Amino acid sequence: MNLLTIDDITEMTKLSRYHVRDVVVKSPGFPPPAPGTGPRKPRWPEHAVRKFFSGKPAQKANSAS
Repeated sequence: MNLLTIDDITEMTKLSRYHVRDVVVKSPGFPPPAPGTGPRKPRWPEHAVRKFFSGKPAQKANSAS
């Protein structure tokens, strides 16, 4: 099982490290860190992270009406 760090997820998504750390990994439905990884350096299973991003619906733009 390949485990991803916040830096790996940042590179994969092209989002800022701060956004990934403060928003993405705390989003509802984001997979929990893998067992055995500590709170200071959590790691997530790659397959679960990819599934999360592939199954996420596109955000709709706000209408100005």
